[in-house]
Amino acid sequence: MNVLIEAVGSPIWGTLFPYLRAISDKIVGLDIDPLAFGLYMVDRGYLVPRYSHPDCFDTLIEICLAEEIDLVFPSVNEGLLEWANRRESLAKLGITVLISPEDTIAICYDKWETYRFFVANGIPTPKTSLHHEYELIKPRVGRGGSGIRRVEPGKSVDMEGCVSQEFVEGQEFSIDALCDMDGNIIYIVPRKRLAIESGLSVKGQVVYDEMIEQHMRQVLTSSCFVGPVDVQCFRTDDGVLFTEINPRIAGGLSLSMAATENWFELLAKMLSNVSFEPVPVKYGLLMMRYFSDCLVNERDLLS
Repeated sequence: MNVLIEAVGSPIWGTLFPYLRAISDKIVGLDIDPLAFGLYMVDRGYLVPRYSHPDCFDTLIEICLAEEIDLVFPSVNEGLLEWANRRESLAKLGITVLISPEDTIAICYDKWETYRFFVANGIPTPKTSLHHEYELIKPRVGRGGSGIRRVEPGKSVDMEGCVSQEFVEGQEFSIDALCDMDGNIIYIVPRKRLAIESGLSVKGQVVYDEMIEQHMRQVLTSSCFVGPVDVQCFRTDDGVLFTEINPRIAGGLSLSMAATENWFELLAKMLSNVSFEPVPVKYGLLMMRYFSDCLVNERDLLS
């Protein structure tokens, strides 16, 4: 199977390459930065335009066809809607894009729509407004902690393209889930985020939390999700509050796979209609992430 992945400069791919190799005859990696380490760890690396570039998807589809790609794992928020829009047309070319339907992506892409989704489906979430009612200001569209700031109500702030949200304190969790091609739930794995750097979990622990799992099932059955999904929440003194949904591979997915099994292999089985049985989750498993180096001669850099 020939697999295409993107944003291969993200540290998460260093932890996921061993799992992905198990299903891949060829891994093609994309990035916008010639110093992205993953470009030199895959079988074929490509520098590509940003998603804001008008020719971006023409370039991506040309690469898919030239490399005879069978399976695409979209993982950059800015491109998820466009990949979802093209899922059916690419399927006719024999290319499977592992992504949730367009209407699901639209809910997750916009933090205001995510809030409305939580409220409509009875999922506890912090109070949120399009006006400056609460101190936490977040871009409606964005990823990680980029652009998030605290501004006390009453102070002047430009709310164009933003929401305000009540500030909550508590233990932060990421919940990884795996859904099949019809949206059926295969795994739910809550991860306690013990340490975070630049928005990525660098220390974590798989835990059992019945309330979090119950609410997570509500999330996953209230819309159609396909493949890996990551949901963020906080456990506070007043209960659990859910804040965002990422319908893609998440930064701590390697821990959830170590606590279960290789999700890439399961997805390959699903696509081949091979039956399987989920294994018990290894609760209590801890992850401590560390640095490694990718060394490349200057003459071998992509341009």
